[in-house]
Amino acid sequence: MRVTFAASFRATIDDVNQSAQQLADIQKVVSSGKKIIKPSDDPAGAAAAISDHAALGVLDAYTSTANSAPMRLSMLDTTLSDMINQITAAQTAVAGARGSSAGQSQRDAAAGKLQQISDALLGDFNAQSHGTYLLSGTSATTAPFTKTGATISAYQGNTQSTTVDVSPQRSLQVSFDGGAIAQGSDATDIFTVLSTVAAAVTAGDSAGMQAGLDALDRALTRATTAQSQVGTNLSTLDDSRLRLTSQQLDVKTNLSATEDANMAAAITQMSQADTAYRAALGALGRISTVSLMDYLK
Repeated sequence: MRVTFAASFRATIDDVNQSAQQLADIQKVVSSGKKIIKPSDDPAGAAAAISDHAALGVLDAYTSTANSAPMRLSMLDTTLSDMINQITAAQTAVAGARGSSAGQSQRDAAAGKLQQISDALLGDFNAQSHGTYLLSGTSATTAPFTKTGATISAYQGNTQSTTVDVSPQRSLQVSFDGGAIAQGSDATDIFTVLSTVAAAVTAGDSAGMQAGLDALDRALTRATTAQSQVGTNLSTLDDSRLRLTSQQLDVKTNLSATEDANMAAAITQMSQADTAYRAALGALGRISTVSLMDYLK
């Protein structure tokens, strides 16, 4: 059975087109480094890659939060450390002004020191991070305490706390109820305590000074308790960040195994596809030179 010229030519053209497509496909793999260019290349692999990309997006979001939280927690830690130092200094000032050996000038100096400490504590309670208050609960744009003349306001924030999710299972507190630290279950806040004990120091009122020392001791306990919680949160945050890094690495490894091409094999395939394409072009060229007389022989 004689094969017609047209049929042979069409078959060769088909070979050229198929070889060209195969070469183009493998060239895309080599240039992109990805073995899945479109879902039809590997439907199961494409579905797995979509799932991994989604998981990586979630982990990236938690990582972003976890990376921003340390600064806020560190500022809280520094602020609470200064509070503890200021309260301790107030206790020292009051204790030094007690007893018959303390003269009026010494008591007046101690009272002045207590006023300075009150101002320093006001700054601590009104500490901010990126324009938001650390000790206003969730009222982040409201100063916990304000001062008008010589009078410091009552606590202006709320009793709630801001938390951030650093993993699907963990959230951390990054703001505190300043009122709970300044006053807690006491009848008055620390600013009123300092004002009252300063008056007692000036007057040489030993009972008033003792009451002030007791109140300062309770305030110290509240501040150290809050700082301990911040320290725990910082430690937890470090663990969470390490875990997130490990999980991201695992997902990226799976994603690479699914998507990334074996470049050595891909380059070999590209060379083979190029050879096949050139061979098909050569065959087409030879057929194109066949004359009608050649077919009739």
